[in-house]
Amino acid sequence: MSDRAIRSVAILGGGITGLSAALAFARALPQLAVTLVETPPDPAALADHLPGSTTAIHRFHASIGIEEQALVRAGVAVPRLGLRFDDWPAGGESWYHVHGDHGPPGGAIAFHQLWARARRERRAEAWHLYAAAGVLAGAGRFVHPQGKPGTPLATFDYALRLDPERYRQMLAALVDRLRVTRLPGAFGGIERREDGNVSVLLLADGNRIEADLYLDASGASAPLAQAMGGGFEDWSDCLPCDRVALAEAPSGALGPNDRVAGTARGWHFASALPGRTILGEIWSAGRGGSDEGAVVIRPGRRADPWVRNTLALGDAAVALDPLHWPNLHLAHSGIARALELLPGRDCHPVEIAEYNRRSREEAERMRDFQALHYLHKGGDAASLRVPASLAHTLQQFESRGRLPAYDEDSLPKEIWLSALLGLGVLPRAIEPLAAGVPADVAAARMAEMRAGLAQLPARVPSYADYLARCGVPRD
Repeated sequence: MSDRAIRSVAILGGGITGLSAALAFARALPQLAVTLVETPPDPAALADHLPGSTTAIHRFHASIGIEEQALVRAGVAVPRLGLRFDDWPAGGESWYHVHGDHGPPGGAIAFHQLWARARRERRAEAWHLYAAAGVLAGAGRFVHPQGKPGTPLATFDYALRLDPERYRQMLAALVDRLRVTRLPGAFGGIERREDGNVSVLLLADGNRIEADLYLDASGASAPLAQAMGGGFEDWSDCLPCDRVALAEAPSGALGPNDRVAGTARGWHFASALPGRTILGEIWSAGRGGSDEGAVVIRPGRRADPWVRNTLALGDAAVALDPLHWPNLHLAHSGIARALELLPGRDCHPVEIAEYNRRSREEAERMRDFQALHYLHKGGDAASLRVPASLAHTLQQFESRGRLPAYDEDSLPKEIWLSALLGLGVLPRAIEPLAAGVPADVAAARMAEMRAGLAQLPARVPSYADYLARCGVPRD
């Protein structure tokens, strides 16, 4: 390694985020000395305790050498098509938020523009019914994407539903195959050099750990990042939920969707795994009710997750409730970005500033995505602040059905469309190209698309049957 290269990394936090970071750094830089301090679990570290992921998890797993088939056969993970929303908006019909194309791919006119026109004339069904994933989700069926490009079964995507404890155990087993030192400990403090960088990480038992770079993956308390200073941007005025309670129930019938249901004071979810179902209730303390058994979260982000030679990852950097499972997604994204922009041992301000800029913009777009749902949930939505970037998105979409582009938005366009149209946000007008299509032609396109997709479930096995073929034992 060059004299300038980072030669050692110390990671505070032995949960899923810390283990993911250890694997990613050790595999990307085989000569790096990695020390992982397994601190006591932080209940507010939602990335370490929740079953949800986004489709981006496949790329992260590929980067650290994890095969989905191994996860499925070990009962660690099962595929998930999307989320079923009930009573959200309040009193509305159920709808599915799924991944992948809606409508035929390609063409000069965006399919959602034609759909919005037909929908206003009551000549189109719910948006998710024009996606292969949406039709399969509603029918309780699943198959991995396959077929020729452009055909329905090749145009959808899926995420994974994870068993958090089994997933953590698998990550730990993989870490032990690499040159990673794992030791138990709790944060005791830091020593700093004259230039302000951390020179030593002190543990409560007296151990001293020296490294070139320090990662705080310990959870929302983030003692290492806190010791380095820096501000916190509070988002509680636009994200109202600040309490999370998790529970378990006996295993029920496995299905391809997680269920999300709105309630008077927040929402709850059910996520079925082999052998058990994870339940969650998320609410705002200001809406009343008991806080017994709840984990307190403070929605927001650390203003600068990377300060000198210390980087906050996961819940130590961004605190969001579990809606759409952003927690592990942002943790993995932060790890990948750190490796992409990894500076030398001097931790030059140029790389750090770029990391902080991109992390800020990604976190803000995820905040906007969650805030969109709360604005259209019902109840006291009118009291919420609308961030300027979300207001711009809504202005563009409600005006002409267009979505503005943001460089660090890690959510694909179809994810935004699925949420906006599922929540009932329709453009007041459509773009000129779509307006030039006769109304009857647009309606005929909708009917043709629905007729074709309606035949898919008969060709695809049930979710339970498909999992059995993949090696997941039946309960």
